[in-house]
Amino acid sequence: MEVKVRSVVVFAVAAIAFLAAMYAIFRPTEESRIIAAFSRASNVISKSEGESILTTAAKTSAIADLADAKIKVSVPEQGFNATIAPPEAARHATAVRASCVSISVRFDNVRVQSIEGDVAHATAKMVVSGSGIESYLSTHQTRHIDAYLKKSAADGKWRFSAVSVDVVP
Repeated sequence: MEVKVRSVVVFAVAAIAFLAAMYAIFRPTEESRIIAAFSRASNVISKSEGESILTTAAKTSAIADLADAKIKVSVPEQGFNATIAPPEAARHATAVRASCVSISVRFDNVRVQSIEGDVAHATAKMVVSGSGIESYLSTHQTRHIDAYLKKSAADGKWRFSAVSVDVVP
C-alpha cells in the first residue's frame, strides 16, 4: 500500500513538473504577442471579394479593438497626421476597405525594436494588394510601418498607440 501511495505522489510531482516545464517553454513571449497584434491587424484589415455586411461589421469592431485609447496615425503620403480614438480609426480603415472589391494586407519582417514596461516599438514591411481599389492604394504596394504598441493592463493585449506608414524607397 505504501509503495502505491509513494508511486502516485512521485507520478503527480513528475506530472506537475512536466506541465510547468511545458508552460515555461511554450508560453508566448511578449515579443510573440506583439507580432500577433500585427497578425490580427492583417486579418481584420484584409477583405475578400464578396465579403458580407456582417463580416464587415465584425471586422470594423475588431479594427477598433486593435487601437489603444488614443492612436496617433501618420501617413505623410496622404497628408494625414492625427491622434484619434479607436472608433475613428475603425471608420478610416473601413473607408479604405469599402473602396476595394478585395484587399490583402500582410506584414512581413515584423521586428520588435524594444519593449520597455508596457510600451513596445516595432517595425514591419506592409504589403498591400487588391482589386477595385479607388483613391487609397494602387493595386500592389509596399510600405514601411513604424509602430508603438501599449499593453493593456485590463486584458494584457498589445494595442497600437502610434503608427507611421511611409513609402518604401
